[in-house]
Amino acid sequence: MRILVVGGTGIIGKRVVTLLRKDHEVIAIGKNSGDYQLDIEDKTAIVKMFEDFKDVDGIISTTGMASLGALSQLTDADFELAVNNKLMGQVNLIREGLKHLNDNGFILLTTGAASHSPFPGSAAITLACAGLEGFVKAVEVEKDKNIRLNVVRPAMVTESMELFQLDVPFSVSATDTARVYKAIMELDESGKMYNVPECLEIINTK
Repeated sequence: MRILVVGGTGIIGKRVVTLLRKDHEVIAIGKNSGDYQLDIEDKTAIVKMFEDFKDVDGIISTTGMASLGALSQLTDADFELAVNNKLMGQVNLIREGLKHLNDNGFILLTTGAASHSPFPGSAAITLACAGLEGFVKAVEVEKDKNIRLNVVRPAMVTESMELFQLDVPFSVSATDTARVYKAIMELDESGKMYNVPECLEIINTK
């Protein structure tokens, strides 16, 4: 398959690209590096990406930015980042992907645990994640093309926690997280939300 990995230069994305390249043609897409550059907030750039890449079977998005912070301290710019980047960036990947992907293709997006389990400081990211998941559910009931559309909810990634010198006891490595993306990509299901730790338990028992 020919697969576009948007966010393919990030911590999770790099592992996804490496894993999938064993069996597929994979294009790593990043904002400033990778095989192709894309600003996820620019819908025109997303349209152009699909003009530049034909015969695409799948899109995996491991990207999306949003700020963490107390509600009283979050600014308009913080909410705009969450909406324009993590939410609308991925919404537009869906909208354009449904037009251009090959039949029987797939779109796999990224939200997070905040979509269903908000925590202090997560107002902006919860807004984006919950909004995206709601959009996926709505698209699923009216899409007119056989494209599988699913969402991954990563746990805290070990490498990210180490980078920021945070001690999180229940983090999951980027390599194990990538294994979950691959497993979900291969499922014949659509309109689902998958929690990485739960999926990893199932994968490890097989």
